[in-house]
Amino acid sequence: MLLTSRRAVTRVQAGLLVVVLVAAAGAAIYFVSVSGPSKSSSSTNTGTTSSTSSTSSTSSTTSTLPGPKNSSQLIELSNQPTSSIDPASGFFAEEDEVMTNTYQTLLMFNYTSVSTFASILAKNWTWNPGFTSYTFNLRTNAWFMNGHPFNASVVWFNVYRTILMQQIGAFYFTSTLYNGTTAFATGNALPDGLAGALKAGGYVLSSSNATLATKQAATDLSLVLSKFKSSNATIQKIMSYPNQAVVVASNSQVVFNLENSYRFFLQVMAVPGAGMVDPAFVDVNGGVQPNTQNAYVNTHTMSTAPYYVKNYVASEFVTMQANPNYWAAKLPQAETNVMLIPPHIPTIVVQFVTQSSSLVQGITSNQAALLQGPPIPAISPTFLPSLSSVPGVKINSLPNAPTFNFLMITLDTQKYPYNITNFRWALSYAINYSQIFSSVAGPYGKPYLGPISPGLPYYNPENLPVYSFSRDASIKLLKNLGFNLNLPNGTVVNPNGKKLSLTLSYVTSDEAQVKIAQLVQSMLGNVGLSVTLNGITIPTETTELSQPATASSYPEMLLWYWYPSWLDPVYQDLVTQSNSVYCGISGNIACLSNSTIDSLTTPLPFQTDLTQYGATVNKVYRMVYQQVPDIWLYATVPFWVQRSYVTGLIYNPGILGTYFPLVSYA
Repeated sequence: MLLTSRRAVTRVQAGLLVVVLVAAAGAAIYFVSVSGPSKSSSSTNTGTTSSTSSTSSTSSTTSTLPGPKNSSQLIELSNQPTSSIDPASGFFAEEDEVMTNTYQTLLMFNYTSVSTFASILAKNWTWNPGFTSYTFNLRTNAWFMNGHPFNASVVWFNVYRTILMQQIGAFYFTSTLYNGTTAFATGNALPDGLAGALKAGGYVLSSSNATLATKQAATDLSLVLSKFKSSNATIQKIMSYPNQAVVVASNSQVVFNLENSYRFFLQVMAVPGAGMVDPAFVDVNGGVQPNTQNAYVNTHTMSTAPYYVKNYVASEFVTMQANPNYWAAKLPQAETNVMLIPPHIPTIVVQFVTQSSSLVQGITSNQAALLQGPPIPAISPTFLPSLSSVPGVKINSLPNAPTFNFLMITLDTQKYPYNITNFRWALSYAINYSQIFSSVAGPYGKPYLGPISPGLPYYNPENLPVYSFSRDASIKLLKNLGFNLNLPNGTVVNPNGKKLSLTLSYVTSDEAQVKIAQLVQSMLGNVGLSVTLNGITIPTETTELSQPATASSYPEMLLWYWYPSWLDPVYQDLVTQSNSVYCGISGNIACLSNSTIDSLTTPLPFQTDLTQYGATVNKVYRMVYQQVPDIWLYATVPFWVQRSYVTGLIYNPGILGTYFPLVSYA
């Protein structure tokens, strides 16, 4: 979801810009002494989702295989460059991966578990029975790389900074820590209770003009954050005010007061968007402005994390270097866990490439050790059979693991003829799903029925049948709708009927999309429909989806990947893809607009009665199924490609990208 409720999809499996397969120029290389991975781990049960993944891998080996080119450096190839690595502004898969390694959150998923969390900057946490208040007890022995201490005021600063900036990171906290509807109406996103907190600090806001008061509060908060001194008595009064979104209860305790009951708040606090930036670093590099990105923090880091960004060259590479002043390296064994271990490999270079052929060449030639892997693979599954036979290249797949990434054809329900339900059904019947599985996805694709990710609870709760191929059913529906059809055998259906010329858009740098687009063009041709293929780039796709769904530039049919932003199956999958509030790039790409679905889904994420919650999910799922806003093609089995000497890679859908401190060379 975006802004009010960020789209849960990432720009996946598409490539841009230049190819550089050598070590990043200017990256300082040095060795850091590190211990082996800790055998102990501390975790807290969330009482929510859990899963167990079994691993299946294939590799080709010979008697002698080359090792890493440089044992102190790892090169990973990615097909999508970063735009921002600021937790307040970064969002897409490649940005999440960098932020996961260069910023720390209060907690993160514990190794491969999605039901327990490891303590990171927080020692432990509790919540009230209504899930409206979460208390975090923080570590008192953590610090930023520059030596500045981490404490509760840092948490307050970071959350309020992210909300005030109202960039992509703010959406994580909408409807919990700030009101998205009010933010949209006023143009300013303000943490709940901020006005009272500012007044407690002596600030005066307009009592007669609500719009002016909101603007004043935004300006005041901007000044507080841009000249942030936690020892200042006024700022302490503001931060300790009890009736606000985030309360500094003490130097080592922070309380989050939610405006709605929300059982998945810990999952939110584990995403990279909840990462902690040093306030002093922000303030000397542009400060905090309402509704504005910080250009410097977009490309530079100052954090408590195991890595920091050493070099950032837009569209080319990001070099991450081991933090020489990493606080967790000095923890006693009793206080650490596996997610806090110092890096084994000092330097990580994430190289951005344009073509899939360059990804293949980079991994097969041993210029790179890793291709960006799950949850969003850098390379199409169409390349895996040939790669599996290359000596020294290893394909890791998890056929029994839950799947979270999936591909669909989304249909613009605001445009004719896609606004006709039976027409959408006709398109769904025209697709030969098994042919797409066999020719594109192979063993790395599974049938699924959206909109909830197959790896999450509440997936297809009533076991509705997946959409199926029936050419006759498709032709019958189209005939009954009065459309002119020119069948391949020369038969003309409804000679005087309405003629259609359809367009299917897809990203040209993803071989899977290219091949599927060609197959779909042929499949729709088999039921008498003429389809023009429209190959586009990722930036074009983003621009077009940012238009109203009624705009001529908005894609009428689009191949589209989806992945939940955090592991909440209802809010991040079902609601986002079906509620009209999120029409367009916010998540509901089909712009499905149904008043009953809207009324059911708007309060659903915050429903406390689990029986009613489940019943509503079932009802909405069935309604979405009947509306056919999207044609769901396949869910992607988690996989990644690596050199065989790389060890320590894990798959956890709650950890976006590779967590490099765990990675080492055999």
